[in-house]
Amino acid sequence: MPQWRAAFLVAAILLLLGTISAGAGAVSSGTSTPPPAAAGAVLELAEVTHALQERTLVISGWVRNAGRLPVAGLVIDASGFAPVGDLAAFGSDGIPWSMRPGSAEHFQIFLPLSRTLVSNYTVTISASRPRQARASTVTRSIFPAFYRPLILPRVQVDVETGPTALTFNASADGLPVMAVQLTVNLLVQEKNEIVLRVLTVEVPVGRPLRLRFAPLIVRVVSVTVADVILSPSWASP
Repeated sequence: MPQWRAAFLVAAILLLLGTISAGAGAVSSGTSTPPPAAAGAVLELAEVTHALQERTLVISGWVRNAGRLPVAGLVIDASGFAPVGDLAAFGSDGIPWSMRPGSAEHFQIFLPLSRTLVSNYTVTISASRPRQARASTVTRSIFPAFYRPLILPRVQVDVETGPTALTFNASADGLPVMAVQLTVNLLVQEKNEIVLRVLTVEVPVGRPLRLRFAPLIVRVVSVTVADVILSPSWASP
Protein backbone atom coordinates (compact mmCIF):
# COMPACT_ATOMS: atom_id res chain seq x y z
CA MET A 1 0.00 0.00 0.00
CA PRO A 2 2.75 2.58 0.76
CA GLN A 3 4.42 1.64 -2.55
CA TRP A 4 1.18 2.37 -4.47
CA ARG A 5 0.85 5.78 -2.80
CA ALA A 6 4.47 6.63 -3.55
CA ALA A 7 4.02 5.77 -7.25
CA PHE A 8 0.83 7.87 -7.41
CA LEU A 9 2.64 10.82 -5.77
CA VAL A 10 5.55 10.62 -8.26
CA ALA A 11 3.12 10.56 -11.22
CA ALA A 12 1.27 13.60 -9.92
CA ILE A 13 4.52 15.55 -9.50
CA LEU A 14 5.65 14.69 -13.04
CA LEU A 15 2.27 15.77 -14.46
CA LEU A 16 2.45 19.08 -12.58
CA LEU A 17 5.99 19.78 -13.83
CA GLY A 18 4.96 19.05 -17.43
CA THR A 19 2.06 21.50 -17.20
CA ILE A 20 4.30 24.27 -15.83
CA SER A 21 6.92 23.63 -18.55
CA ALA A 22 4.32 23.82 -21.33
CA GLY A 23 2.94 27.07 -19.94
CA ALA A 24 6.39 28.61 -19.76
CA GLY A 25 7.07 27.57 -23.36
CA ALA A 26 3.88 29.23 -24.53
CA VAL A 27 4.78 32.47 -22.77
CA SER A 28 8.29 32.44 -24.28
CA SER A 29 6.93 31.83 -27.78
CA GLY A 30 4.46 34.69 -27.41
CA THR A 31 7.11 37.26 -26.46
CA SER A 32 9.24 36.46 -29.55
CA THR A 33 6.40 37.07 -32.04
CA PRO A 34 6.77 40.46 -33.80
CA PRO A 35 3.86 42.90 -33.57
CA PRO A 36 1.37 42.60 -36.43
CA ALA A 37 1.36 45.24 -39.17
CA ALA A 38 -1.16 48.02 -38.86
CA ALA A 39 -4.24 46.69 -40.59
CA GLY A 40 -5.78 49.02 -43.15
CA ALA A 41 -2.78 51.39 -43.58
CA VAL A 42 -2.11 51.23 -47.34
CA LEU A 43 -0.41 53.88 -49.50
CA GLU A 44 -0.66 54.01 -53.30
CA LEU A 45 1.21 55.98 -55.96
CA ALA A 46 -0.80 56.99 -59.01
CA GLU A 47 -0.33 58.93 -62.26
CA VAL A 48 3.45 59.14 -61.86
CA THR A 49 4.88 61.09 -64.82
CA HIS A 50 8.00 63.07 -65.69
CA ALA A 51 8.81 66.26 -67.58
CA LEU A 52 11.89 68.27 -68.49
CA GLN A 53 12.55 71.83 -67.31
CA GLU A 54 15.87 72.93 -68.77
CA ARG A 55 18.40 70.64 -67.00
CA THR A 56 15.98 69.39 -64.35
CA LEU A 57 13.91 66.21 -64.43
CA VAL A 58 10.56 66.88 -62.75
CA ILE A 59 8.70 63.83 -61.40
CA SER A 60 5.12 64.30 -60.27
CA GLY A 61 2.15 62.20 -59.27
CA TRP A 62 -0.43 61.49 -56.59
CA VAL A 63 -0.33 59.72 -53.24
CA ARG A 64 -3.56 58.05 -52.18
CA ASN A 65 -4.44 56.62 -48.79
CA ALA A 66 -6.17 53.44 -49.90
CA GLY A 67 -6.45 52.01 -46.39
CA ARG A 68 -8.82 52.38 -43.46
CA LEU A 69 -6.51 54.32 -41.15
CA PRO A 70 -5.22 57.91 -41.36
CA VAL A 71 -1.53 58.30 -42.21
CA ALA A 72 0.87 61.17 -41.57
CA GLY A 73 4.47 62.19 -42.08
CA LEU A 74 4.76 60.92 -45.66
CA VAL A 75 8.13 60.97 -47.44
CA ILE A 76 8.35 60.44 -51.21
CA ASP A 77 11.83 59.62 -52.55
CA ALA A 78 12.88 59.47 -56.20
CA SER A 79 16.10 57.77 -57.31
CA GLY A 80 17.27 58.25 -60.90
CA PHE A 81 19.64 55.77 -62.51
CA ALA A 82 21.97 55.96 -65.51
CA PRO A 83 21.78 53.33 -68.28
CA VAL A 84 24.63 51.39 -66.63
CA GLY A 85 22.70 51.25 -63.34
CA ASP A 86 24.60 53.86 -61.33
CA LEU A 87 22.69 56.37 -59.21
CA ALA A 88 22.60 59.62 -61.22
CA ALA A 89 20.17 61.81 -59.24
CA PHE A 90 18.10 61.80 -56.06
CA GLY A 91 15.34 63.98 -54.67
CA SER A 92 12.46 63.97 -52.17
CA ASP A 93 9.14 65.54 -51.35
CA GLY A 94 7.01 65.31 -48.23
CA ILE A 95 3.44 65.49 -46.97
CA PRO A 96 3.69 66.32 -43.24
CA TRP A 97 -0.02 66.60 -42.52
CA SER A 98 -2.45 63.74 -41.88
CA MET A 99 -4.26 62.06 -44.77
CA ARG A 100 -7.69 60.62 -44.15
CA PRO A 101 -8.68 57.26 -45.65
CA GLY A 102 -9.56 57.70 -49.31
CA SER A 103 -7.87 61.12 -49.66
CA ALA A 104 -5.13 61.96 -52.20
CA GLU A 105 -2.31 64.50 -52.30
CA HIS A 106 -0.13 65.72 -55.17
CA PHE A 107 3.68 65.54 -55.03
CA GLN A 108 6.51 66.93 -57.16
CA ILE A 109 10.20 66.04 -57.05
CA PHE A 110 13.02 67.91 -58.83
CA LEU A 111 16.11 66.00 -59.96
CA PRO A 112 18.91 68.27 -61.26
CA LEU A 113 20.61 66.56 -64.20
CA SER A 114 24.37 66.43 -64.56
CA ARG A 115 26.19 65.14 -67.61
CA THR A 116 24.92 61.68 -66.67
CA LEU A 117 21.28 61.52 -67.72
CA VAL A 118 18.60 59.43 -66.04
CA SER A 119 17.32 56.46 -68.05
CA ASN A 120 14.95 55.09 -65.38
CA TYR A 121 13.82 56.10 -61.91
CA THR A 122 12.09 54.65 -58.86
CA VAL A 123 9.62 56.48 -56.64
CA THR A 124 9.05 55.14 -53.11
CA ILE A 125 6.68 56.42 -50.44
CA SER A 126 6.73 55.74 -46.71
CA ALA A 127 4.88 57.06 -43.64
CA SER A 128 6.04 57.82 -40.10
CA ARG A 129 2.60 57.15 -38.60
CA PRO A 130 1.74 54.36 -38.51
CA ARG A 131 5.20 52.94 -39.12
CA GLN A 132 3.73 49.65 -40.32
CA ALA A 133 1.84 51.32 -43.18
CA ARG A 134 2.23 49.34 -46.39
CA ALA A 135 4.52 51.39 -48.67
CA SER A 136 4.33 51.71 -52.44
CA THR A 137 7.02 51.80 -55.14
CA VAL A 138 6.82 52.48 -58.88
CA THR A 139 9.50 52.41 -61.60
CA ARG A 140 9.47 54.34 -64.86
CA SER A 141 11.75 54.31 -67.91
CA ILE A 142 12.75 57.31 -70.00
CA PHE A 143 13.17 56.96 -73.77
CA PRO A 144 16.16 58.69 -75.43
CA ALA A 145 13.93 60.97 -77.53
CA PHE A 146 12.77 62.61 -74.30
CA TYR A 147 16.16 64.32 -73.92
CA ARG A 148 16.52 65.71 -77.45
CA PRO A 149 15.21 69.17 -76.46
CA LEU A 150 17.93 69.24 -73.80
CA ILE A 151 20.73 67.90 -76.00
CA LEU A 152 20.23 69.67 -79.33
CA PRO A 153 20.79 73.24 -78.04
CA ARG A 154 24.04 72.11 -76.37
CA VAL A 155 25.58 70.63 -79.52
CA GLN A 156 28.36 72.77 -80.94
CA VAL A 157 29.77 72.35 -84.44
CA ASP A 158 32.80 74.11 -85.88
CA VAL A 159 33.48 74.07 -89.63
CA GLU A 160 36.84 74.88 -91.15
CA THR A 161 36.59 75.74 -94.83
CA GLY A 162 39.36 75.18 -97.34
CA PRO A 163 39.40 75.53 -101.15
CA THR A 164 38.52 71.86 -101.67
CA ALA A 165 37.71 70.47 -98.20
CA LEU A 166 35.52 70.94 -95.14
CA THR A 167 36.62 69.88 -91.64
CA PHE A 168 33.90 69.38 -88.99
CA ASN A 169 34.35 69.22 -85.20
CA ALA A 170 31.37 68.46 -82.93
CA SER A 171 30.89 68.50 -79.15
CA ALA A 172 27.87 67.92 -76.90
CA ASP A 173 28.79 69.40 -73.51
CA GLY A 174 29.70 65.96 -72.16
CA LEU A 175 26.22 64.54 -72.78
CA PRO A 176 25.89 60.91 -74.01
CA VAL A 177 26.04 61.72 -77.74
CA MET A 178 28.02 59.53 -80.14
CA ALA A 179 27.48 61.51 -83.36
CA VAL A 180 25.74 64.59 -84.74
CA GLN A 181 23.74 64.66 -87.96
CA LEU A 182 24.08 67.94 -89.86
CA THR A 183 22.45 69.59 -92.85
CA VAL A 184 25.01 71.74 -94.67
CA ASN A 185 24.21 74.30 -97.36
CA LEU A 186 27.23 75.50 -99.32
CA LEU A 187 28.05 77.28 -102.55
CA VAL A 188 30.50 75.61 -104.92
CA GLN A 189 31.89 76.65 -108.26
CA GLU A 190 31.25 74.23 -111.08
CA LYS A 191 32.80 75.33 -114.38
CA ASN A 192 31.68 78.88 -114.89
CA GLU A 193 28.77 79.03 -112.46
CA ILE A 194 28.15 78.90 -108.74
CA VAL A 195 25.60 76.35 -107.51
CA LEU A 196 24.06 75.51 -104.16
CA ARG A 197 24.78 72.09 -102.70
CA VAL A 198 22.90 70.51 -99.76
CA LEU A 199 24.79 67.86 -97.81
CA THR A 200 23.76 65.51 -95.00
CA VAL A 201 26.78 64.84 -92.81
CA GLU A 202 27.24 62.62 -89.74
CA VAL A 203 30.01 63.93 -87.53
CA PRO A 204 31.40 61.83 -84.64
CA VAL A 205 31.63 63.70 -81.35
CA GLY A 206 35.20 64.35 -80.23
CA ARG A 207 36.81 63.41 -83.57
CA PRO A 208 37.25 65.67 -86.62
CA LEU A 209 35.64 64.72 -89.93
CA ARG A 210 37.26 65.94 -93.15
CA LEU A 211 35.37 65.93 -96.45
CA ARG A 212 37.03 66.67 -99.78
CA PHE A 213 35.33 68.21 -102.80
CA ALA A 214 36.30 68.22 -106.45
CA PRO A 215 34.59 71.55 -107.19
CA LEU A 216 35.89 74.69 -105.60
CA ILE A 217 34.12 75.68 -102.37
CA VAL A 218 33.01 79.28 -102.45
CA ARG A 219 31.19 79.65 -99.13
CA VAL A 220 29.35 77.70 -96.43
CA VAL A 221 25.86 79.17 -96.25
CA SER A 222 24.50 77.36 -93.17
CA VAL A 223 25.06 74.40 -90.88
CA THR A 224 22.02 72.99 -89.04
CA VAL A 225 21.98 70.27 -86.38
CA ALA A 226 19.24 67.93 -87.60
CA ASP A 227 19.55 65.16 -85.00
CA VAL A 228 21.89 63.35 -82.63
CA ILE A 229 22.88 59.72 -82.28
CA LEU A 230 23.11 58.76 -78.63
CA SER A 231 25.76 56.53 -77.11
CA PRO A 232 25.29 52.73 -77.42
CA SER A 233 23.89 52.44 -73.89
CA TRP A 234 20.99 54.64 -75.05
CA ALA A 235 20.50 52.92 -78.41
CA SER A 236 17.22 51.20 -77.50
CA PRO A 237 14.17 53.26 -78.50
